[in-house]
Amino acid sequence: MKYIIISAFIFFWTYSYGQENLSKESLELIQLSLQKSYSLKNASNDLMIDSIESREIRQNFIPTLSMNGGYAYGSANLNVDIPTFQLPISGIELFDGESEFDAKGQFFYTNLTAKALLFSGLQVNYGSKASKEKIKAKNFMLDSEKAIIIKDVIDTFDKIELLEKSKVVIIESERRLSKEKLKVKVAIENGLATPFEREKISVAELNLASKKMELEGNLRLLHLKLSMLTGEEIGSIERMKFELKPWSFQQQDQNYQDRPELQALRASIEAYEYKLKMNRNNFLPKVEAFATLSYFNLFDTSIATPYETPISEQPINLDLNYFQGWPAYLVGVGFQWDIFTGLKNDNAIQKTTIEKDMAENKKNDAEEKLALFEKKVAIEFEVKNEQVLLKNKEQTVAFNALTLAIASYREGLINISERLEAETDYQESVLEYYKTIALQRQAALDLLIASGSLNLNNLNN
Repeated sequence: MKYIIISAFIFFWTYSYGQENLSKESLELIQLSLQKSYSLKNASNDLMIDSIESREIRQNFIPTLSMNGGYAYGSANLNVDIPTFQLPISGIELFDGESEFDAKGQFFYTNLTAKALLFSGLQVNYGSKASKEKIKAKNFMLDSEKAIIIKDVIDTFDKIELLEKSKVVIIESERRLSKEKLKVKVAIENGLATPFEREKISVAELNLASKKMELEGNLRLLHLKLSMLTGEEIGSIERMKFELKPWSFQQQDQNYQDRPELQALRASIEAYEYKLKMNRNNFLPKVEAFATLSYFNLFDTSIATPYETPISEQPINLDLNYFQGWPAYLVGVGFQWDIFTGLKNDNAIQKTTIEKDMAENKKNDAEEKLALFEKKVAIEFEVKNEQVLLKNKEQTVAFNALTLAIASYREGLINISERLEAETDYQESVLEYYKTIALQRQAALDLLIASGSLNLNNLNN
């Protein structure tokens, strides 16, 4: 009776008033798992790329400065037909019929050009807002992925501790059976018991040894998994102790509407809305200011004509030492107006409208399913709480039955099979109790996920 009262008091205090669901050591391991997760690292890198792209959109208004230049050598045979021109004194006719000229020369130029976008047709404005909503959506999905990792790590804690509790139960049973076996041995020597009873106890001991060996193997696997998830040394993890007790938390103000998945879908819809506005305003002209500073030089240029001087009869050639301009500048404002784009913009508007409609359908579908999921896990959590209470009472009853069976067997009131059956029933009741606690903790985590509040800040609340 004293055992029942103490056990019930400890359980009630733990369940009703305990606020620390995880130890400081466990919280540190969860933090390590979030830091080590390669999927989270890739998601963060993807967000960094999106941030750079969003910054690039806004930077379209930053003036640009470019410089270009070139050198060229040119040669051409010119065939021209110019109206005939007669010299007044000599009477020589120039450009009579077709005339051929050989021209050659060298050219060098360089330009320094500055441009600044003044008006983008609202493309930069809406494009920047769409990019921000896209980043917001990915951040929400990052929170969702973190919640999945946290739940996986905590489930691993609970499985490790469940196996540890199972091992303790087996060891306690081994001790009781070992003592019972010694007593049976003495009883056999005194003719008060048969070897059959000793063999039955030996079979039970071998069964416990097999279970313990299986538990040890599963424990090693779970320790390896936790080491992989957190990056912590396997030896350090094997020395850690975890708690397996009913999860206690205060009712959260959040509900399924605060799930990161829903918030990500809402942000995606906003991103499509801005993209749609960007497409619809694509007909607006783009305006930019520009300024150009140039240098050019046409040098070593000559034109060979088919004419000769009247007196010396020497060929008439036209030579140019250089023809340069510096500084030559041009300042102004230009625009680009896509009046007709071959229906490309109409197609883009239709495509974005369909994508937005698909995102809205996904959101509506998710809202209905998540609302049902939240009610489901709330009921499951309530049921598991009741089951924990019942399993605790069942464990107490099984312990009392075992105590009575041990005493009855010693008095010869029951046989060895009944004594061993009581031992097995107690083992199963204790294991069922801890399994139910583990299931209650899973239901609590599902309830936190259902309300979008499974994060490090809410783990001990």
